[in-house]
Amino acid sequence: MRSFFSISKNPEITSLAMGKFDGVHIAHQKLFEFLDHNGCVLVIDKPNTTCITPLSLRQKLIAHPAYLLEFQKIHSWDGKDFVAFLCEKLPRLQKIVVGYDFRFGKNKNYGADDLKSLFDGEVLIVPEIKMNAIPLHSTIIRELIGFGDIALANQLLGRHYEIFGEVVSGQNLGAKELYPTINIKTHQFVLPGNGVYASLTHIDSGVFASVCFVGNRLSTDRNFSIETHLLDKKITLKAKHIGIEFVQKIRDNRHFDSLSALKTQIGEDIAKARSLCLLDSLA
Repeated sequence: MRSFFSISKNPEITSLAMGKFDGVHIAHQKLFEFLDHNGCVLVIDKPNTTCITPLSLRQKLIAHPAYLLEFQKIHSWDGKDFVAFLCEKLPRLQKIVVGYDFRFGKNKNYGADDLKSLFDGEVLIVPEIKMNAIPLHSTIIRELIGFGDIALANQLLGRHYEIFGEVVSGQNLGAKELYPTINIKTHQFVLPGNGVYASLTHIDSGVFASVCFVGNRLSTDRNFSIETHLLDKKITLKAKHIGIEFVQKIRDNRHFDSLSALKTQIGEDIAKARSLCLLDSLA
């Protein structure tokens, strides 16, 4: 995502949406609807921090041109200086769109209402949006993911929660004694709570129904792993990176007394995952 500092005066942009936009969830998408066809999105965030959606994914999910404004470079600015900076970069800026809880300036002393006195154009403040009485907030979605309530998190996101990472070597136990899996190492993402999930695995241009495990391998080496087993599909893996969408949690992580008992349970997990993937409304 291109840095906002790097752009020269842009005479084309007339409307601007500002926020962190982690998750790019349903409420964020509603906010973007208030931009005109010459609008852009300003993502204010700290790069390389744990998040629902890394900046690269946020850029893909945001239809308008998006720029990054690094929080650490502006956190000490006065509110007036911040707005003046926006107007300098975007000389034809006529409208700013923010959420009701947007804060800016030194120590975040300025709120959304302060923009109305600092900016000469239109300031549109989008009120809190709820779904089934649940406020649509990135913080709440983060908590749901961490608790393993992926189904509800997906509803608030408006899509499956997805992580991606580098393919790494595992125990080499699955293919021999259990079921073959692909192991990944990932950074930045908020990880689902430990357990087994129905999932969709992205490999190159293909998407495959799968069952994914996240957690410590309590029945073997007790090490943490993220691994996915493709349902009814055998492939020769050449990709160095894959993505995993989480559909719904199947069960918590637990210890098994033998590999035989673990394999029996994984067989049941596979059957459940197959059913959930077929019934999934977001697929």
